[in-house]
Amino acid sequence: MKKKNIISLSIALAFLFLATTGLLLYFGLKPEFVTSIHVLLGLVFTSFAIFHIKNNWPSLKVYSKERKEGKIKKEFLVAAVVVAVFLLGAGFSLPPFAQIQHFGEDLTRGGGGRKGGRVEKTSFNEIVTNKDKQGKVIQLIIQKNAEVITPVIAIWTADTAGNFIDNIFVPAKTIEVSSGEADKRHALFEGEIETKNFTPAMMQGWQSATKDTATNYAEATPTDNFFLDTKTKAGDKFQLMMEVKDNGKTELYKGMVDLAKGNVIALKAANGSLIVRAIAELQ
Repeated sequence: MKKKNIISLSIALAFLFLATTGLLLYFGLKPEFVTSIHVLLGLVFTSFAIFHIKNNWPSLKVYSKERKEGKIKKEFLVAAVVVAVFLLGAGFSLPPFAQIQHFGEDLTRGGGGRKGGRVEKTSFNEIVTNKDKQGKVIQLIIQKNAEVITPVIAIWTADTAGNFIDNIFVPAKTIEVSSGEADKRHALFEGEIETKNFTPAMMQGWQSATKDTATNYAEATPTDNFFLDTKTKAGDKFQLMMEVKDNGKTELYKGMVDLAKGNVIALKAANGSLIVRAIAELQ
């Protein structure tokens, strides 16, 4: 058996499996066995590649330098520049490298139209609060801006004068991504997050308005868009209030409910940018 043949064939087979598992990882399919195969075969590929380079070192020198003058060839410079561009682009998350890097994951997780070269998520979670409360049924659609990663949201009702009536949605927990993470979306997808208990001080607008600081949703605010089924003891005319906080920015959204004029209300904020759409329908 020829050693060179074994090395070449091993590299070819390892590359085949690396390419397959690499595509699975790119599209966000990350079961443990795929990751294990990719890592272990990566080590095999690297080991045999070292032997391959060693065996072909004379040829590589010919590709890189002129024999007589000893000058570096243009081909080597072109290859070096291409590799440097990819290293810098990927390392500093420069466009279009950042968009390309996460396109597969975003596509697999579900998306519709694109914004800024990235697929926007259009998936919705369905949650319920105030299930055992008597009162009017409210169905809310909350669609956040694609740039909002780990929002904290509190929703409540108030009378026309702004006096608190009841809570619609108050999460018991919050999700935090380390400030040192360059890509918070990727950290969230990988589960590199920390869950903390919600405290009223996190939502100062809601805290100053509410007379009931008890939470009514056992988890954190969904990181995806969501449908909310809930109930309120408010009358036929009241205000829906929603405070949204993300990445140090806070916005207050309001909608005036008057069932004599209609049962569908849009919540809006002055120069609001965290929420794309917040629509309530009363049953």
